[in-house]
Formats: sequence, C-alpha cells, structure tokens
Amino acid sequence: MTILLLGASGFIGSEIARALVARGDMVTGLARDPVESERHVPGIRWIKGDLRQLISPVDWQRQLSGIDVIINASGALQTGLRDNVNRVQGDAILALISAVKASGLRRFIQISASNAAPDAKTDFMASKALADDALATSGLDHVILRPGLVLGRNAFGGTELIRFLAGLPFVSPGLSGLKPVQCVGMEDVVSGVIAALDLASPVALTCDLVEEEAHSLSDIVAAHQKWLGLPASSWALTLPKSAILPVSALADLLGWLGWRSPLRSTALAALSNGVSGNAKDARHLLGRACHPLETILSRLPPAGKADRWHARLGFLFPAGLLSLAILWLVSGMVGFARTAEAARLLVNGGMGFSAAQACVYAGSAADMMIGLGLLVRPSMKPALFASLTVMAAYLAGSVIVRPDLWSDPLAPMLKVLPAFVLTLACLAMADER
Repeated sequence: MTILLLGASGFIGSEIARALVARGDMVTGLARDPVESERHVPGIRWIKGDLRQLISPVDWQRQLSGIDVIINASGALQTGLRDNVNRVQGDAILALISAVKASGLRRFIQISASNAAPDAKTDFMASKALADDALATSGLDHVILRPGLVLGRNAFGGTELIRFLAGLPFVSPGLSGLKPVQCVGMEDVVSGVIAALDLASPVALTCDLVEEEAHSLSDIVAAHQKWLGLPASSWALTLPKSAILPVSALADLLGWLGWRSPLRSTALAALSNGVSGNAKDARHLLGRACHPLETILSRLPPAGKADRWHARLGFLFPAGLLSLAILWLVSGMVGFARTAEAARLLVNGGMGFSAAQACVYAGSAADMMIGLGLLVRPSMKPALFASLTVMAAYLAGSVIVRPDLWSDPLAPMLKVLPAFVLTLACLAMADER
C-alpha cells in the first residue's frame, strides 16, 4: 500500500512507520523539517508540510496524490509557541477528511485517545473527539483507534512524566484522588494499525485499545522503577491535587516559550482524570486482549544505562538550564549596574578606561542575550553554543589581561570551568527526540 502517515516522526507515528516499512508498504511522512525527520526515522519518503497551515481541503490536494491510505498519528498535547492544538488536531484533520472524500482513498485510520469527548476539559481531548466525530459521520471507510496511556521504548507527555517520577531517588510523589489508568503497549497500538489496514472493506470501526486492568499512578511508577532496574522508593509522598497547580501553571507558561514539558496541565489532567476504555474492543480487532502492564514492560528491550540516565536527568536538565540562565542574566545585570567597578578590573590589567568600559557593556549585553536565549526553546541550542564561546573568551582574556585572578582566594575564574561543563551537559541533553 501507499500510505500517508501524519505524525511519522512522533512518539507513536515513528513506531508505526518502522513497522509499515518492515512489511513492505510505501510510506510517506509529513513533517515541518523533513531533513531532521529523516535522521530520526529513515527509510520512508518525507515531504514538507505543517498541519497548522493545512486547514483547507485545497491545501491537501498535493499531499494526497497517489495515496491509498491515510494514517493520522499526529497530535499536539497543548497549545504553545510551537503548537496549536485546535488547528493541528481539529481544523487540519477536518480539512483532510473533506479532501479525502473527493479523492477515492481506500481507508482513513485515525489514532485518537481514550476519554476523547466533545465536552472534555482539555483542548487535546475535545479536538480529538471533534475529528473522530467528523470521520465517523463522513461515510468514508475508516477505523478510529483510541489507545490508553501508551507505553513504549521511548516516552512523551504523560508517559515521560511517569518515567521521570520513577527516576526520583528515595521518594515516590503522588497525588490524592487520582482515578485509575489503563495502559496499552506501543506494540499493541502498532498491531492495531496493521490489523486496521488489513480489514476487508468496507469498514466503519471505533476501537479502544486498553489493557483489561486499571492501575493507580503509584503502581505504574513502581512498575517502571522495576523495569529501569532502580530501587523501589523508600518514602511515598502523597500530596493534594491542588499542590501541583502552581507547577503546571509554570509549565504552561513555559509552553509559550516553546517548552513541551510533561508537567503541563493537559498531561497532568489526563493522568488525574484517569484513562479508561473498553478492553473488549481489542479482542475484535487483534483477536486477543491487549497486554497488561507487567507484560508490556517485560516485552520492551531491557532498560540500560541510557534509560536510567533519561529518567534521572528528567528534572535535572531543566534545573541545570535554569541555573545557567539565571547566571547569565544576573551577570549581565550586575555588569550594567556596576560598570565602573567592572571596568576597573580591566584597567588594573593595563587596559584604558574607555576600552574597558566598552568591554563591560558589550560583555553584559552578551550575557543577558544568552540568558534570555536559554529561556526560549527554539533559541536554546544557539544560546548554549554562544555561552561556550563567551566563556572561552572570558577564560582566554583573563589569562592575557588579569592572570592574577586565577590565584585569587575566591577563585572567580576557576568557577567558570564547572559552568562550562554544565553547559556542555545541557547541550548533550538538548534534543527532544
């Protein structure tokens, strides 16, 4: 089959793409950055496209040329600087459904979500339901798959949050009043897509993909600790749901700076409101029940050092990045506030006052630009590279102008070295996928 796969570079879509290629299908992936997507998911044809801009049926005509089947595995967890949930999951998919009606495609497979409903409290669930309803009433040959909390080799959103919680040392935090969660393995989601492709036409099917048993969040975290090979938490800390509201509000704010934190309100709402579905649906599609939680994790490749690092660094990465941003911002503000004192350090090394003052102004401006750049997700990596360059310049300049600072009792220049190493560590963790 010739398949257009939306979201082919994403958490679920990338696994579907690999499975389709392995069975010999011709897959076309739609991506904002085809070159970057090809690096992460090789072996398929990539075309450039942004769902935020494909909101009219006419916009889809070129993408649908020569396509037999549509699989929509795209999605945006929450609206922010780089995402618009209602446009990506609602407007774009409604336009696609209208375009498909006139194209004669064989089948449309929609990856939705358990608990998707028009009256849902989050845009993620409400927009998924809007697209589901439009597809169900379109008259098209279609299958709508509604997975529970998807667990796979990689992680994103609520799944990533669980992995980060599992990586916390000593303590297992939890929230009171949470509803139980039904999980599904990535393997079963991919199997569901393959089964949906192979169903005889015509078909109009909506199918939940969830395990039969529901679990508490603490049980899911404990199961991940076991899979990761980490010791069980010695202290359970249960907090009221209101305690997490300031954290999710901050994460939502950071979303408008481009950060897709798993602590955003949509991910937390999905976990706190529970994830449920009809486990019997899977038997009709797969011929068996979805694998239970323990089996899901046991069928994954064994966790290694990289997985444990990912879990343990999940909360340390933003903390390290924030500390660097504060360092650069405060450094710049102090330089502007105390220009004369800072210039005097250079004058004492033999530099003229005017030149020293200009250096302080330039350095302070660079410091503040780096600090601000670190706070915005799209500019983070360039800001990290810039900070390495500026720190190297500071170190080299100190050797030339003020070598005595290296023997100063407060070690001002030696303290640049751990900041340099922390910057390299943050740069190593900067990729999202």
